[in-house]
Amino acid sequence: MDNEKQISLCRTELKYFIRYIDYLKIKEILANFLKVDSYSALKKGYWIRSLYFDTPDNKEYIEKILGVENRKKIRLRLYNLEDQTIKLEIKNKYNNYMKKETAHINREDALKLIKGEKDFLLESRNTILNKVYYFMSEKYYMPVVIVDYFRDAFVGNFNNIRITFDHDISACVTELNMFRGDLHLFPVFDNTTIVMEVKYNCFLPTWLKMVLSCIRTVNSAISKYCFSREACLMNI
Repeated sequence: MDNEKQISLCRTELKYFIRYIDYLKIKEILANFLKVDSYSALKKGYWIRSLYFDTPDNKEYIEKILGVENRKKIRLRLYNLEDQTIKLEIKNKYNNYMKKETAHINREDALKLIKGEKDFLLESRNTILNKVYYFMSEKYYMPVVIVDYFRDAFVGNFNNIRITFDHDISACVTELNMFRGDLHLFPVFDNTTIVMEVKYNCFLPTWLKMVLSCIRTVNSAISKYCFSREACLMNI
């Protein structure tokens, strides 16, 4: 565990709801300027599953709903049910700025965390895992919702631009073992709604602003985490 990778990154993150027809249009335009992310080779994009943690009094959910500028989320993330290495992330938001702190843990430790066993986080020399231990001990974080979706992504070298399109978003709150393949998932949005995220360092180049102006949308405070919890509550 002592040699596990840890990554800390601070950048701007903008989110938009777009229609499926605009998704097709802007993808065609972006293909002329940016590279398709290697993970998006499949026609449908690549699959992501995240397990989010929150406190018994729903601190992170409420702070997002109230629009608190400085807040965070703690989550586990995988890209295949057979993954043996799992991401443990703290996603810090400062208005439109995002700092993501990522460490990698093994599947066995991920299962421990899902069950509420967290001592291994403190035993590590990884500062991000130590920080997660502190948060979980102070506020008693526990797993609350699993969120699945497919993602297409475009990337550029200039200012580390990354534009993603998330679709087929679904969620589950009744079973929180993220390694199960038979979860009862509820759709979060209709199948014509796409979540577009624009991430970059420093500033957004003029040409990309012009591309984004081709579709009718506005920057929104979108949280797949909050929408997923609400969708599940309406369906169970």
